[in-house]
Amino acid sequence: MRRWKKIVAAIAVVLLAGASYGWYLYNKKPADTRKQTPTTAIVAADLVKSFQQNETAANSRYVDKLILVSGKVSGNNIDKDGHATVFLDTGDPLAAVTCSFYNEEAETVKRIPVGSAIRVKGICTGILTDVILNRCSLVK
Repeated sequence: MRRWKKIVAAIAVVLLAGASYGWYLYNKKPADTRKQTPTTAIVAADLVKSFQQNETAANSRYVDKLILVSGKVSGNNIDKDGHATVFLDTGDPLAAVTCSFYNEEAETVKRIPVGSAIRVKGICTGILTDVILNRCSLVK
């Protein structure tokens, strides 16, 4: 009978530890990119060209990595929920680099004039029509 109790207790401890770890992962917030160092620096036009020429190679090089992109602002948008987005010109009328910012940076993004040169760091998530960067912040 004692052996049975030890087995049940061990299983209960393992289940509790697994549930606790699952709860931790479920509630874990993504790393704040504003405090991290980018792995690569590239110009917006070159970033789009690399995805257009060889998407598989560009995916392995840029996707899910923090990159620093420089370019000229072709437009910006702040939606009704306060999500700020900046579009970087690439010279291709059908493609741009779309940068989605933290909500705290919406006021700063609103003041960026179209045509100004900026540097943005963010997590690249790949290409749809535009190359997408999420969790972006301005680099001075």
